[in-house]
Parts: sequence; structure tokens; C-alpha cells
Amino acid sequence: MIFLKKNIAFGLVFMAGLSQVSGQQMNFLKMQEIGFEDVLKRAKSENKMVFMDVYAVWCGPCKIMDKTTFSDSLVAKKFNAEFIAYRVNAEDVPGRALVQKYMVNAFPTYLFFSPDGELVNRLEGVFPPKLLMDEADYTKGLLKK
Repeated sequence: MIFLKKNIAFGLVFMAGLSQVSGQQMNFLKMQEIGFEDVLKRAKSENKMVFMDVYAVWCGPCKIMDKTTFSDSLVAKKFNAEFIAYRVNAEDVPGRALVQKYMVNAFPTYLFFSPDGELVNRLEGVFPPKLLMDEADYTKGLLKK
């Protein structure tokens, strides 16, 4: 009986820990709440790159990224610590201006900017968690060259 109680207690603690880890999501700043110029100011002051997710509400691959990669606890931990994540709806007025400026023709598109606002890398499509993290590391390495 004591053995069973210990296993149940361990299981509850373990499950509580899992729910906290799996519940972590990327902290996207949203275009509707903050302009891109202010995002760049924040990136410069925090010396972080900007990761911009350009999406459309109707975009199926964008929804897949939300449910899988952007909900992955390791992706969330990495991007929340190392980037300013910014989400842009391509169909809103300010979003359309950014879509034109950076020639976004497919959704989802991901743009990586240096802390100074220089476009460093762009990706398009669905990325599994590990591949997106690898691309983020590669992009950060481009700044060091």
C-alpha cells in the first residue's frame, strides 16, 4: 500500500511538471499591439534578433506551425530567451506594408532580423521543432561572421 501511494504521488508530481513544460508557448508580440519600429527598438536595447512570423488567418500550414512547432516547449524556451518573436498578419493594413517591403509571397514566411534591423535570413513553410531551432542557430551564426 505504501508503495502504491509513493508511485501515485510521484506520478502526480511528474504529470504536473509535464503540463508546465508542455504548456510553454512562444511569447509573440503581435502587430496589432506594437509596431515593427518599436519591436526593432526593443531588439536593439535587449541585443536580440527579431524572429518575424508572417501568416494569414486562412493559412493551413500556419495553423500546423501553431499547433506543433510554436507549441513545442523547447522551441518556446529557445525563442523566448534568444529572440524577440513578432507575429504579423499579412492581411492587416500594417502587415500588407511589411509583406510588400520584404516581398513575402508565401505563408508562413519567417524573417530573421539583426538587432539593428537588417534582414539576415528568411524561411518559408512548415518546420519541425528541431529544424526551426537549427535554422535559428544557423542564422545567429551569420551575424558573427
